[in-house]
Amino acid sequence: MKKFLAVVVAALLPAAVWAQAVSPSAAISPTRPQALFVLHPQTGTVVENVNGDARMGPASLTKMMTLYLLFDALKSGQLTLSSTIPVSEKAWRAEGSKMFIEVGKQIPVEDLIRGIAIVSGNDACIAVAEHLGGTEEGFAQLMNKKATELGMTGSHFVNASGLPDPNQYTTAHDMARLLTAIFRDFPEYRHFMAEQEFTFNNIRQQNRNRLLSMNVGIDASKTGHTEESGYHLASTAVQNGQRLVVVVMGTASFGEREGRTLQAFRNTFALYTPKLIAKAGEPVVRDVPVWHGVANRMNLTVAHDVVAYVSKANADQVKVTVTSNSPLLAPLAADAPSGELVVTLPNGETQTYGLVPAQPVEQAGFLKRWWQSLLRLVGLW
Repeated sequence: MKKFLAVVVAALLPAAVWAQAVSPSAAISPTRPQALFVLHPQTGTVVENVNGDARMGPASLTKMMTLYLLFDALKSGQLTLSSTIPVSEKAWRAEGSKMFIEVGKQIPVEDLIRGIAIVSGNDACIAVAEHLGGTEEGFAQLMNKKATELGMTGSHFVNASGLPDPNQYTTAHDMARLLTAIFRDFPEYRHFMAEQEFTFNNIRQQNRNRLLSMNVGIDASKTGHTEESGYHLASTAVQNGQRLVVVVMGTASFGEREGRTLQAFRNTFALYTPKLIAKAGEPVVRDVPVWHGVANRMNLTVAHDVVAYVSKANADQVKVTVTSNSPLLAPLAADAPSGELVVTLPNGETQTYGLVPAQPVEQAGFLKRWWQSLLRLVGLW
């Protein structure tokens, strides 16, 4: 009977969620912020940032950190996809969305990944947390440690699933960082976050992100929702070789989070383009004086191509300012910090890149160094 009821609940869930999404009563709280953060990770360009650093309850976006740590355990060899994890009574009794694991059973890691990524199973999260962290509280410490390493300065975790807690919070900016880290660090596992359905224990459930079935190019995503935080959606998609990360948080309905996400992807892919600012190896600053070097002057360049992702309509409004250390002191390695190139985009966003010598410069012999010092002493150098 329990399994039968679980099947019925899972089957009715999409319709129930859709009804809530379109219901006029699902009005957003006037005190709850909504956030939109659009990132072009290939260049680091922040295309749009609306309340991107406002602290909000992460809901099930929390599960992206749980997945990150699980993927990390796979990559390190601590686990394999066929490894099994036991189900505690705490995991079995988890509130909210479930993959319906049973207490005392040993569940393959691959199934738990799908249970977290596709159907947002809180029970699967607790099982993983207890296995990797000893307790869910111990796992939360691992989550916060990893968040610090990833530069997620606006986040704090207290559980693995995202169930509401006043001490658990994040930002849209941080969730963009986290999703970027997942597809950067674990390309072999991110496909789990784009699968549209999962059947476990004879219970078939759908991914709550309906954009996966549309021609958007999404190859990883995670949904989230609680009454306190609203509806969230973090997604990444690729079109014509360009990748975008879009995080929408705090919307009033299921449909609104998808609509805003879809609009962000379509508008940005259609209206934005990469713009080369500086090419690696080519001079950015010419003839910078070199002190005590075998060469008296040196060109400065960038170590890697500098590219911004900008609106096609105002790509000519990108501003570039350059500062250089002068004089440079030899010896100079090829990666010696020698100045900065600052790119200011039309939306006010700035990006800073280091300048380096175009070639390494060896230190001059004693006589030349003595002579330069003498000339400088008398004001002639």
